[in-house]
Amino acid sequence: MTYNANVATKDDTEEWVNRSYLVATRWASLVGLALFFQTAAAQDIVNTDHLRGAQGCADAKARVWAQRPVNNTHLRSSGTSDIDITYYSLDIEIDFTARTVGGVVRVEGRVVNAPISELVLDLGDGMTVTDVSSGSAPLVFTHANRELTITLPSTFSPGAMVSVDIMYGGKPVVTGFGSFMFGTRIGDPFAWSLSEPYGAREWWPCKDHPSDKADSVRVVVTVPDSLTVGSQGLLRSKTVAAGKATYEWVSHYPITTYLISVAVGKFRFYGDTYNRPAALASEFGPLSMPLEHYVYDDGDSPMPSGWARVGLALAVLEDWFGPYPFAAEKYGHANVTFGGGMEHQTLTSMGTYSTGVTVHEAAHQWFGDAVSVASWRHLWLSEGFASYAENLYWEAYPDSFPGGLESSLTGQRNFARYAEGTLALAETLSVGNMFDYTRVYTKGAMVLHMLRNIVGDDDFRTIMRTYAADPNTRYGLATTDVFRCVVENVTGSSFDTFFSQWVTDGTGYPEYRVSADTAPDGSKWSVDVVLEQTQTMPASNVIAFDMPVTFAIETMSGEERFTVQNDQSWQTYRFEVGDVPTRVTFDPDIAILRGADDVVASVSATPKVPVFDGIVPNPTNGTATLRFRNARSGDVTFTLFDAAGRRVAVYPRGNLPTGPMEFSFGTDRLANGVYFVRMETSTGSSTRKMVVVR
Repeated sequence: MTYNANVATKDDTEEWVNRSYLVATRWASLVGLALFFQTAAAQDIVNTDHLRGAQGCADAKARVWAQRPVNNTHLRSSGTSDIDITYYSLDIEIDFTARTVGGVVRVEGRVVNAPISELVLDLGDGMTVTDVSSGSAPLVFTHANRELTITLPSTFSPGAMVSVDIMYGGKPVVTGFGSFMFGTRIGDPFAWSLSEPYGAREWWPCKDHPSDKADSVRVVVTVPDSLTVGSQGLLRSKTVAAGKATYEWVSHYPITTYLISVAVGKFRFYGDTYNRPAALASEFGPLSMPLEHYVYDDGDSPMPSGWARVGLALAVLEDWFGPYPFAAEKYGHANVTFGGGMEHQTLTSMGTYSTGVTVHEAAHQWFGDAVSVASWRHLWLSEGFASYAENLYWEAYPDSFPGGLESSLTGQRNFARYAEGTLALAETLSVGNMFDYTRVYTKGAMVLHMLRNIVGDDDFRTIMRTYAADPNTRYGLATTDVFRCVVENVTGSSFDTFFSQWVTDGTGYPEYRVSADTAPDGSKWSVDVVLEQTQTMPASNVIAFDMPVTFAIETMSGEERFTVQNDQSWQTYRFEVGDVPTRVTFDPDIAILRGADDVVASVSATPKVPVFDGIVPNPTNGTATLRFRNARSGDVTFTLFDAAGRRVAVYPRGNLPTGPMEFSFGTDRLANGVYFVRMETSTGSSTRKMVVVR
């Protein structure tokens, strides 16, 4: 969800990486939300403990987005594309009576690509700029239509550093999921920011696009001395004078604008330490890192039990993803009044105390904050990864959360079946569409679950660690293709079809149907299984999902499992088992996102439909042999069609008995190309493709 490099203004759906990135989305203004947040404040923390983490996160955003006005105004960033922002310093004061924010923001950056003589930043119309300077020299500026245009003292060439100081102030306009909110709870004022995805500009001037991370940030906030300020990084200083307190927070990790945050309120502070477990310390080295929690102080405010589990969560996440990416600073939580959580870097904003949301937002520190998506199209790389991380936690603590893993996977699978469109977002103008829980959260999680089942736990752990540690993406950018390349490099196999069908091009999911027959084969039993994929448009645009599939065959002596590749909409398999088979279960562990949870067939000693086992050799340039089994004695006819569907030849075979048989015919008179052979009997028909080559 954060980006690095330069922004170039292009069409809203175009994107590219390597120094030039999409202006990913216009942003819809959202007004009239004050009532919602005042209501939430009056009710104290919105209770989402009954929700899984991703659902709690998405639920809060959905409630806010549902109150958007009908006529939304979409915005794209106006920030200068030929500058790479390196540093932000915000020195602001919050006035709770006037509900204003104001102060001085310093912006520093390095010129790239082409010379510049002016700097354009994003700043909402609720703010007024009173002065802009560079050093001691005042600069000419204009501020209109949410753009702050600054005339620089000279033309700056690529490689040169630019630094400006902007004095400003005003009332933040409520957009998106809040941008900057004021309120009162139990008589105490509060304020918090939630700038995702384009709300930062509503309360401070910046290049408000996630593709340009600042290398470091300093946030200084002055508030009444009865209040506390939490923010990213480390607290460098706190000073109190004349009834006011000033907090200085500094972070030296790359960060994007929407993750720069403040949470202000009457808090009770709880400090703890994450001591890396011995097994992880032997692998990554020792770590003792502060955990900081800011809980609304109501006189008797205990440490939330869900938050208290964050140390355990960090250990689970480090085991799967590698070392915590902001270990030189901290991790923690700050109370806010929206329901759910927001993964602000090193200090998550939390309107719930649930364990699920705690794990979800902690996982974002790896995927979303440290490794950020290169455009909103790839939002699943953030939300889907954090959603799947919840499963890893439930899996690690089955005794503390009985049935937690199964419940989470079932819920994610059921929601994911409602996902519309491709997982990689085709359009990023509708924020409600972007943050659809069924798609980027749950279907994204299911794609990772399927990937894990395909590659196995060891390779999956290596994939996640490699992706998180890659110097090209850590503290920088990633796309779906980048992640796919990591998967392929780790496994040594191509996953192009998997990502095409499940992420970038395909929609929906497969629907399976299975049938099975058996016959004795010496001391063993052969089991012939027919697997069909029955999904159709518009539910899915994929004719046949290409996936490894597992069959569990129950016999009189126990269960035997077989894994094969399924790449056709109708495919037959023959397995050999050691005792009389009674039932075949497809995908017994429900490792695939698919239709019905139970796809089962009882085993019949006689095929119910004709089984066309195949054509050998195929491709052929001489005699082709058809192998088949008749379900019932009777007439069998083979018809040959060319690729255009024209009938080429008919081969009536007369009355044939049941059982396995072969029929051969010559192809000498056939031209090069693709043909189809259809087997027809009184119990049904079956078709196979044949290729003739010379």
